[in-house]
Amino acid sequence: MSTVVMVGESAVTTTGLLLAATSPPDRPVVFAECDPSGGDLAAWAELRDTPGWSTAVASGDRSWPGLRAHLQQMPSGLNVLVAPTLAGQAEVVVREASHRFGSMLRALSEVTVIADCGRMGVEPPLWTSVADVVLLVVHQTATSPGATVARVDRAREALGVLSTRGIRVATMVIGVRPYAPAQVADVLGSALFGVLPEDPAGAGLAAGAWTVGRGASRSALARAARPLAATVADMAAGSVVPLPREASDEVAG
Repeated sequence: MSTVVMVGESAVTTTGLLLAATSPPDRPVVFAECDPSGGDLAAWAELRDTPGWSTAVASGDRSWPGLRAHLQQMPSGLNVLVAPTLAGQAEVVVREASHRFGSMLRALSEVTVIADCGRMGVEPPLWTSVADVVLLVVHQTATSPGATVARVDRAREALGVLSTRGIRVATMVIGVRPYAPAQVADVLGSALFGVLPEDPAGAGLAAGAWTVGRGASRSALARAARPLAATVADMAAGSVVPLPREASDEVAG
């Protein structure tokens, strides 16, 4: 496997960054902003607008060594590909990036790319066509069963769109309330890949440390993300390896 696409209504960027940052150190990983509504990473992490997807698309080099010239590094050392902030620019750049680099990256077995595609629309993100697996993030609202049901309904709608295209999907659930993660997966009819705890303090630490460091790596969120990141790194192309449900509930703490 080399390309993992993240989609969902909430917490997609944080989840993708954590999976990338906690990946085993011997497994090279790149976090790529592929949200056509615009990227936030450069502004949040005080990176430059370029290099990134804009300069990569403008370049004539479609090789991995050529693309590496357009990476930036987070303070933690994580390699990232940033997208333009404005939606009008990002939509064009992300589309062209998927056409020009998607197949090459999927075939690149030595590097894992985690592509943050943001919220699903009525059509699946273009990057899903070159994904080995799509992780659908469902962020529960612990204090509101009604809000969680609405999020699950929208996730089920997204899953239906993805399934009609023959795209392999597994579910990432954030939070163990108000519903058990296994119950959410059953409602969706999707494999339960893993569970992350509802940990606002850990999420804040991860974001502030961009993305793991200065105490963030000791948070419940980072500890739960680490084995899931290892599973992503170890998954073989052509298969999805969901965690056993008992193990998933245990991870969430």
